[in-house]
Amino acid sequence: MYVLCTGLNHKTAPLEIREGLSFSKEVLQEALLNLRSHISEGVILSTCNRTEIYTVASEPETAAQSIIRFLSQFHDLNAESFAPHLYSYQDTHAVRHLFRVASGLDSMILGESQILGQVRDALTASADTHPPGVPLSRLFHYALRAGRRVRNETDIGKNALSISYAGVRLAQRVLGDLKSKTVLLVGAGEAGRLVARALRTVGVESLLISNRTLARAEDLAQELHGQPVPFDDIHHAAGQCDIVISSTDAPEVIFTRDEVAQAVASRGDRPLFFFDLAVPRDVDPAMEGLPGVHLFNIDDLEAIAEENRQGREKSALAAEAIVEREVERFSQWWRSLETVPLIKALRREAEAIRRQELEKAFSRLPDLSTEEKKALEQLSRSIVNKLLHKPITSLKEPKAASHLQAEKELYRSAGPEDESPDPQA
Repeated sequence: MYVLCTGLNHKTAPLEIREGLSFSKEVLQEALLNLRSHISEGVILSTCNRTEIYTVASEPETAAQSIIRFLSQFHDLNAESFAPHLYSYQDTHAVRHLFRVASGLDSMILGESQILGQVRDALTASADTHPPGVPLSRLFHYALRAGRRVRNETDIGKNALSISYAGVRLAQRVLGDLKSKTVLLVGAGEAGRLVARALRTVGVESLLISNRTLARAEDLAQELHGQPVPFDDIHHAAGQCDIVISSTDAPEVIFTRDEVAQAVASRGDRPLFFFDLAVPRDVDPAMEGLPGVHLFNIDDLEAIAEENRQGREKSALAAEAIVEREVERFSQWWRSLETVPLIKALRREAEAIRRQELEKAFSRLPDLSTEEKKALEQLSRSIVNKLLHKPITSLKEPKAASHLQAEKELYRSAGPEDESPDPQA
């Protein structure tokens, strides 16, 4: 069996490709059920910067093609439009990739704070729909362990940026001091809450908060002393603001070009800045052509991300070392999936031979007492255990797959069916 990861991210695909293959929370359960008709089990990890599918398969190339067909059919996209942007990792490469993802080492914002929870949520969603088998489930638990260790044992998790906070940093870079600006935040989910707290941290005083569920907007507004706005009023509210930051999980744009054009018609020369942190995008890309409207999306965070990476290089090296140790831990467990059955088979065959030979000895020595038979029984067990000690210890040691295969072949060739005839039989 092989661990397989097939997907794309911000390094391999532009935003328009990533958003086309993303899975919102609303469709994730349906997607996981649909995925089962293509591969036997799988976990879907879908974030603003990546869509990845993990599975365990005996034929990884076939499984990778099945995943591509699933993505094509579920999203109603021609595979040729996104296949060139996909990567496919197997075995240790796939394990290392997931561990680096969970540790924030593969994120646009190095060490970003949300990814570990997103990896956990991906496993939970899969378990709630159709629990993955032990190997795939264990893979994700090891990945979460690696992520926790990196956050707890290195500085990469200290004062870590999130995509949401980086969006606020970008707004500061573009506009300077935000204290006097009126900001409309659309989306009161986890990402939105992070944005809202970041806005308060940089001194924004006039904060409007909207969400499809008004109660959530009201709760966040009360927590941060903002003003809730009904979702149906977001276009009107946008026309009264300086900045709009949108970070929802909506499957389609919520700010269309025509609606925003009407909202800003009376603003005169006063500019309006949109920061779209959502994938799929919340803001119609065509809006960028409107006079006085300036649009930024998640890919515009690269400059912030680069500064963040430069400041965390030493922490990243320490984190990479932890990841490698955790990859080896998982690899040892993975190899045990093959060695444990082999050890059991070796013990089973040795026990069968021991009993067979002991019965022959008893039949030749009919006058043995019960105590003598017990002594021979104990002697035969001791000899077998001592003979098996080194081979079993060798099987338990970390080794390359080629060495393990060689030991399998050696065991088969030395099996009972190939034994030389007993000259005393």
